[in-house]
Amino acid sequence: MKALLQKSCKECTASSIETYFYNIRALAKAGGHSTIPTHSRWINDALLQKLKKLPLMRFKNLTIAAIKALKAYGTTGTKLEKWGKEMNSATERYAKQRNKQQRTEREAKNWPKGGYAAIGKLAGELHLEVAPILKKAPAKITHAELWQLARWFLLLFYSKHALRGDLGDVQIKKKGQNYIDKRGKAWHMHIGNHKTVRAHGAIDLKLDPKVSSALDQYMPYVRAKTKHGYLISTKRFGKRMSRKDMMLLLRKTTHDRLGKRIGVQLIRVMKTTARFKSIDEAAKLRSELAHGAQMQWKYVSRA
Repeated sequence: MKALLQKSCKECTASSIETYFYNIRALAKAGGHSTIPTHSRWINDALLQKLKKLPLMRFKNLTIAAIKALKAYGTTGTKLEKWGKEMNSATERYAKQRNKQQRTEREAKNWPKGGYAAIGKLAGELHLEVAPILKKAPAKITHAELWQLARWFLLLFYSKHALRGDLGDVQIKKKGQNYIDKRGKAWHMHIGNHKTVRAHGAIDLKLDPKVSSALDQYMPYVRAKTKHGYLISTKRFGKRMSRKDMMLLLRKTTHDRLGKRIGVQLIRVMKTTARFKSIDEAAKLRSELAHGAQMQWKYVSRA
């Protein structure tokens, strides 16, 4: 299926292909299949009726997956049009829901006490737990201990930077499209391959001082215990952790520690909500000046 997706969606980024594949596999599971079938017959009316019982966000994602799968199979005509209408309808309903700025049922269920600050608090707790590991020589720790360090860094990173799942694709050397590099005393992150790169270009982040400090502590262990060249490793064998598994680790950790299943998307909503007042003030100023966001920056005068 990945090969079919790449052939049918040549403009898609590697991370988008991974996301579509993951969602198509979930779609197949919803249809009662253990693996993704090699034909399009399983994407049918019976499956659509099952999906309509799901929450709106889940329904939207799986109808998108169905469209991507049908195009990958080379399906055209009435079936593609029907699923396309369902996808468009779900997307419009979701947009209206988001425009109301009201918390969805899923968000309300998983919103932690303290909101976005709860992620930082949890990262602090995990840091205390890994403190004994950080006193050990990098080459002497186990893969399980490296995984504990990675989990701490993962939560700390997302408590400061609300990227999508791109952290799972970041290399520890300046090569490829997604990587970290140190400039002076500060760590920077370059994300050149992400979902909206064609619309917004590469993301260049000067990492938060706490994240930079954590990387200074964490990186010697990554270099000593792994050769795969990426930031996050698996618990048992120290192999590169996939993007999907990294996001599962994030949700599992927040569920185990906070009682809430918090993923990347909810973190992005939580961080935006935490910055609501400053976003609102900026929007009011743009309206008053009749400027776009880029022009508004040009009117800043620093001493």
